[in-house]
Amino acid sequence: MQIKKRKKSGILFIFIAVGLLCGCGGWFPGEGAAFRHTMNASTDTGRWELFWTSVEKAQPYRLTAPLMDGRSLAWSPDGTKLAFISNRDGNDEVYVMNVDGSTTVRLTYTPADEDDPEWAPDGSRIVFTSEQTGHREVYSAAADGSQQHQLTRTAKGDSINPAWSPDGRLLSYVSNKDGNWEVYTISADGTHDRRLTHNPAMDGFCWNEWSPDGRSILFDSNRDGNYQVYRMDLDGTHQKNLAPVRAPVEGPSWSPDGLQVVYASRQDGNWEIYRANADGADPHRLTVNRAKDFNPFWSPDGKTISFVSDRDGHNEIYIMNRDGSNPRRLTWGMADKGRDRHRWSPDGSKIAYVAYVDHNTVKKVSVNAARQRERFSAGDD
Repeated sequence: MQIKKRKKSGILFIFIAVGLLCGCGGWFPGEGAAFRHTMNASTDTGRWELFWTSVEKAQPYRLTAPLMDGRSLAWSPDGTKLAFISNRDGNDEVYVMNVDGSTTVRLTYTPADEDDPEWAPDGSRIVFTSEQTGHREVYSAAADGSQQHQLTRTAKGDSINPAWSPDGRLLSYVSNKDGNWEVYTISADGTHDRRLTHNPAMDGFCWNEWSPDGRSILFDSNRDGNYQVYRMDLDGTHQKNLAPVRAPVEGPSWSPDGLQVVYASRQDGNWEIYRANADGADPHRLTVNRAKDFNPFWSPDGKTISFVSDRDGHNEIYIMNRDGSNPRRLTWGMADKGRDRHRWSPDGSKIAYVAYVDHNTVKKVSVNAARQRERFSAGDD
């Protein structure tokens, strides 16, 4: 796998380094960098493609076809569409498709690369990052691609990882514009830019996530030596390490009621999933497996937790009850290239994900006029 080089940005080296050191959503040493991945057509027989799987039946539905890759996906709030990034037209642009893979619409038309699409809570706008100015900046656009506006003004460095507040009034993002990676908030119209963290460490580079009530933000930082999970109030006060252990901690996710968090930690010698109260108290280990278990997310109803594990030989998506019981595998037979961040549909019936598909091993079952639905045999593992 090759990493796409950015001549206009100094961000490449740090993307690779952090992807190797702290995971950035479950990308561990030997699995490549967490960002800016593209395939070498001369040596690879597959591509990064988009899927969703039904939670009840664990049946995958393929959204993209060969030569039409995709990544960095996000559900619309009503669950009818997915925004994603693809370089099918020559460079990374923002696209939107229906949940069945039909009616794909390109939203951005720039010579620069775009990334990180996220829907506003009311579905009216999409925020994304772009290198149009020579620096990576945060932009927003109407859901149909019109009314595009640049929100951040980064004279040097880059601004990445935008995330909407629950009420849609603010965005959090991460930038090194002041010489170090820090967490900021900005109004949805690009005003009232505010820096929340002031630390010589790298804050929020991989993760920043709003609490359901919009009063707190989770973020990652290496300020205590390892990359670990921190929480702060909306104004940047009361910053606290939620899992102060002598090991890396990453991938935090809020429970829908905001009372608990889940995260992955290597504190017991192996990457496992843990659940704790929102203040970090009363941690419980949920997985017990010699494999790597990481990248956990709560289901919308709070009853189930999804995660990624290589316990069966490849990185696959699993779900379990909130107490760690009844783990169940949802995906099968993908090439051992890792997984992008997976996303629950708003109604909790599906999980969308990005997977590297080796087209030499795909087993096709049926084809309809719109899309191909494909089942993958466990024998492909």
